[in-house]
Amino acid sequence: MLAWASCHPPTDPFLLANNLPRCRTLRDTDPLLSRFITAGFLRTPAAAADLILRLCASLDPALRLLARRIFFSSMVVPCNDPFLWNAVIKSSTHGPAADPCAASLAFALMLSAGVSADRFSFSLVLKACSQDPSLHAGLQVHAVVLKSNLATELYLQNCLIAFYARGGHCELARRVFDRMPQRDSVSWNSIIDGFAKNGRMDAVEELFGRMKDRDRNLVTWNTMICCYAASLGGINHARELFDRMPQRDLISWNLIIDAYAKLGRMENAAALFKIMPAKDVISWTNLIAGYMEAGEVGLARQLFDEMPERDLITWNVMISGYVKNGSFAQALSLFHEMKTQANLTPDAITLAAALSAISELGRIYDGIAVHDYIKRNRLPLYGKLGVGLIDMYAKCGKLEEALQVFEASGNTVDHWNAIIGGLAIHGYGKQALELFHAMERLLLKPDDITFIGVLNGCSHAGLVDQGLKCFEIMKKDCKLEPKVQHYGCMVDILGRAGRLDDAWKIIVEMPMPPNGVIWRSLLSACRKQGDITMGQKVAGTLIQSGVCDLSSHVLLSNIYAGSGLWGDVRRVRMMMRQRESIKIPGCSWIELGGVVHEFVVGDISHPLSTEIYSLLELVRLQLV
Repeated sequence: MLAWASCHPPTDPFLLANNLPRCRTLRDTDPLLSRFITAGFLRTPAAAADLILRLCASLDPALRLLARRIFFSSMVVPCNDPFLWNAVIKSSTHGPAADPCAASLAFALMLSAGVSADRFSFSLVLKACSQDPSLHAGLQVHAVVLKSNLATELYLQNCLIAFYARGGHCELARRVFDRMPQRDSVSWNSIIDGFAKNGRMDAVEELFGRMKDRDRNLVTWNTMICCYAASLGGINHARELFDRMPQRDLISWNLIIDAYAKLGRMENAAALFKIMPAKDVISWTNLIAGYMEAGEVGLARQLFDEMPERDLITWNVMISGYVKNGSFAQALSLFHEMKTQANLTPDAITLAAALSAISELGRIYDGIAVHDYIKRNRLPLYGKLGVGLIDMYAKCGKLEEALQVFEASGNTVDHWNAIIGGLAIHGYGKQALELFHAMERLLLKPDDITFIGVLNGCSHAGLVDQGLKCFEIMKKDCKLEPKVQHYGCMVDILGRAGRLDDAWKIIVEMPMPPNGVIWRSLLSACRKQGDITMGQKVAGTLIQSGVCDLSSHVLLSNIYAGSGLWGDVRRVRMMMRQRESIKIPGCSWIELGGVVHEFVVGDISHPLSTEIYSLLELVRLQLV
């Protein structure tokens, strides 16, 4: 762009403006805008208007803002043209940088300038007002519509219904609908969709029943299927409507398959998928997501491999599904495959899932590579990416790097939770507690995850009094109901400090039934403190509750062994054999030459298992 601007004299403003679509950012437009100004093209009404229209259509919010500034500061741009005003209003209504106040202000200035609003002016400003939680501006626009000669126009009536429905004001939308002299399918679909999104299934059913067959189109049927699928226990009604449809499109099939998949009814979803007349990427992805949610990782991968084409969402579903199901090595392998073979650019969801896998595998070099990619592409860290990076660095033991990312991005509770939790798991309880108090000073409201991190930190650092105080802050000041995890942290804090009676008291006073993890935490504390009496008491409760597993028996056996009670040790071992306690085999990973190898206890599936076990035996003999 710079080369073009320096080599071509500005003889024609329209020729110059034709190059604007190539400009993606404000920086790219600098040479062109400089020539517009120095050549005096902004003093030409037609050229200035053309420039404004092109800037308004840009995807860059900064360029759209520049268009509005030029429009309102120019003295030669024709201000009596509603088409130009509409472009300026529209420039504030879309994208992540949408500014409904700016759109409303532009509309008000348009009326003040004596320009009559047309149907598109009203529709654009109503769309902007629907993004504003306040109803005041929208009501004023409605009043202007009623005073205009367009008050009875069907298009605008539908826009008003959509405006009120989007804001959740269904009764006002219904009032407009009931007063309409004539209605079309858009009117019916808008009012049904509005009530549906606000959970008013009674009104939805009543309106659908009133519709004439000629007004029911595919959008109507699909909206109804979507409504029932999202409602509690409505899947059978959704299927009934699906079967009644006079004709179906891809959206109809995808909606019902997705509904079954989200409910875990994969047999129904797969049966419909099999008989679909045509499938698209969404069809395949919905079924894959359902299998991943149901833990059927193998079936999900089989479908993924059979897909004729895949988009970024499909890859994200697979990678995130692997992470959710604990298949971290497969998730990371698929992430690398996507980068090298799929020719797709990973987005924030892809990178966040990859960071989760990396943090669980401890592959710090992969984490650094992802971080470098984020920095090269200037991706923002205020969302999941920042949280994922903090968590990854913390779990890989790189606390300095985690703190650096936090300082550059830590503006949400999730960022604070990630760094507090990271410090806690490495034993930096005091630092975690300091950050918690810093949150309070910044008036950031902690959530239940915050307190899990803080209480864990207090437990690892032996900060008993501070842990008890934080537990009270959670209940009394923050009005948060402690969950099982919080009670587990408190039992661990008191158990490590030897306050076994207090830990027992907390467990028996819990408002919910304690799980096996909490009882085993106290049993482990009994072993460390050598308290046989409390250990027997806890073990008895575990056995009675039916949550006594192999690890609980081992802990009790170790308590007896530590006190030389070998008869009791044999008795516990006998109980273990009688109950046929099964230990879940341990699993570990090792990275060698950029390849992650997974090992399970007793597993011989690795192609080099014979050589590996021979070497391990040799090392064991040398150690002996």
